[in-house]
Amino acid sequence: MCSAFLVAFELPRFSYCNQVKHIFHHYQRREMKKNVDGSLVRQTIGIPAGPMDIPPNKRPNCNYGSGCYRRNPIHLREYCHPHLEDLLQGQKSSSSLELPENYKPNVDKELILDQLNVLKRIYEKLAEKPPVKKSKLETASCNESAKSSEQSNASESSLKTKILPNVSSLEKANKFSNSSNSSSQLSRPDSARSDSASESSSARSETSNERAGTSSFSSQSDSRRFDNFRNVKQKCRDLKRKSMAEAEKSSKSPFSSDIPSRIAAAAPYFFFLTKVRAEPRTYHEPFSITFRELLDPGLGDLRASLQINFLVELPWVMHHYKHQGVDDKPLLILHGEDSDDLKKNNLPPNITAVRIKTPHPFGHHHTKMSLFHYEDGSVRVVVSTANLVASDWHNRTQGLWISPACPELPEEADTKAGDSPTEFKTDLLRYLCAYQIPELQEWVSIVRQADFSEIRVCFVGTVPGTHRGPDMDRWGHRRLAAHLKKHAVGVDPTWSVVAQCSSIGSLGTHPEAWMLDELRASMTLGKGTSMIQGLPPFKVIYPSKQNVYDSVDGALGGDCLPYSMHTHSKQTWFTSFLYQWKSDVRFRTKAVPHIKTYTRMSPCGSRLAWFHLSSANLSKAAWGMNKKTKTSGTGVFMMSYEAGVLFLPEILINKPVFSVGKSDDKTPPFPLPYDAPLTRYNPSDKPWVMEYLNEYMRSKK
Repeated sequence: MCSAFLVAFELPRFSYCNQVKHIFHHYQRREMKKNVDGSLVRQTIGIPAGPMDIPPNKRPNCNYGSGCYRRNPIHLREYCHPHLEDLLQGQKSSSSLELPENYKPNVDKELILDQLNVLKRIYEKLAEKPPVKKSKLETASCNESAKSSEQSNASESSLKTKILPNVSSLEKANKFSNSSNSSSQLSRPDSARSDSASESSSARSETSNERAGTSSFSSQSDSRRFDNFRNVKQKCRDLKRKSMAEAEKSSKSPFSSDIPSRIAAAAPYFFFLTKVRAEPRTYHEPFSITFRELLDPGLGDLRASLQINFLVELPWVMHHYKHQGVDDKPLLILHGEDSDDLKKNNLPPNITAVRIKTPHPFGHHHTKMSLFHYEDGSVRVVVSTANLVASDWHNRTQGLWISPACPELPEEADTKAGDSPTEFKTDLLRYLCAYQIPELQEWVSIVRQADFSEIRVCFVGTVPGTHRGPDMDRWGHRRLAAHLKKHAVGVDPTWSVVAQCSSIGSLGTHPEAWMLDELRASMTLGKGTSMIQGLPPFKVIYPSKQNVYDSVDGALGGDCLPYSMHTHSKQTWFTSFLYQWKSDVRFRTKAVPHIKTYTRMSPCGSRLAWFHLSSANLSKAAWGMNKKTKTSGTGVFMMSYEAGVLFLPEILINKPVFSVGKSDDKTPPFPLPYDAPLTRYNPSDKPWVMEYLNEYMRSKK
């Protein structure tokens, strides 16, 4: 153990959390070497030295406070939870844990007891560690620490002495580490990845994803930028979580018990936005929802579920599953970013997790979609823009389409039966089959056996690869174009194409390189239209620097907008296409948008020719780009997995266009997530880039 501590002293440039990970890997390598030599059998390493060896008042507090929902031992070692420490030290018996009669937790009591049991086991394991041999370099400081430790322990209760280990010997190591690394406060706790660091990596992942498509890419310089931004994002996450925990204590609960009727009342669009914790008015808005409400028992007796997403914070997900009493049901998770919580050995038997890797280094599994299978055989599909992490569902603007429950087909039905006029079932099955993994076979069968004939939206997916021949029109912007050409009414060229996104990729040195060429051409199509009629204006809604600073979380709200100055400096022409994020009518102007939408809007902003909700940002990697080679011919090249739904007025309301705001008849207006007409950037406005977040975090040191 002592040799491991010396490693920590020899690595002052790393944060303490990274040193802990290094210590763990030090032991792991030693054990693996024994296995290779064959001289020793692999032994359990046990709990590595870590922040738990630091007294509670020396470890950083968990920013969720008493609202923390995590049971992960790594997290409970990494962060101090004063309310749990107090409860543990106040126990009358070390064999069984109980909560005081007058104790009112901010989370479920069962969750608190689970956390106490985990914390107790950690302390007991640490107390069992054998004495550590000190080196000469450590003898003086360790002896001094031991004396102070003896004095401190003498005043503790017998139970606390039994459970809590002598941990003061690492105080100096921790102080040395912190003083040697001036930026340690911004370092990412790798050992606690599963808490929120997986989401932190979205800046790197999504930004690199959006940069794909450009021929020049400096891996070393970009890696340094991403590492720096990742560290800043982790600090940002910590600050945001603290404010969220404080806000939750005083805010009204956003959970409602009348979910089935609210979803039914959302017909014919079934388009929702997530509730905003800091904006109580969104709690009462009819088309607002939370993740927990998607699991409401009134929607069906859940048999199994499938979650397809980029980032997944499993403890947060299972906290909501458990609250609805379905945490023991089979759950399959397809995820893009790696997470310790999703490793096979860390999962309960009813949960299966598969990490989806793309063949291209800058492609990502970016889809956000849920499938729920009920005991009556019916299936419900949810297409979303939110990652399955807590922060994505709190103070951001996210969009969801929620399908009605699609009943099971009769046993004698044809295998191709149950599709809708929009070919939703065909496109969804094609998307699921594109994964080519055995874990999805059962879900493919479930979807095949369901009747989707009542679905009135189109499914538009993106999967990695170069698609040629008939497949060219089955994915990305070409699939969107095919639906528009078949179902959308042609409109006047003055109707703008409006893209609203949370990130922008490398679009080229001029607008016509891709955005005003391929993408606009696909989004301009309609029945009977041609390019001779003229090309429409192209507008992009993306938060300005001021929009973000005025948001609920201030500059911290910009951590989900990974556009970079490095990319923007190569396409400064893009600023002239930008419009501010403004959503007064939906009470979300101050909720930073992570939602992605595309539409064709009339000049006055009161009508829409169509509307598309998607996980796809404004990038070639997400939508695809034309590719032509001498040997293989023309194709459409894509790098990521994406999913979205297209709303068409002719199919949904039997009219040529959607109305926005007020409708002339009994047909409900389309619930646009932002204000129309749009608000152009002011001359002094600049698009938000991640470097502004870096500057803000440096100013807070």
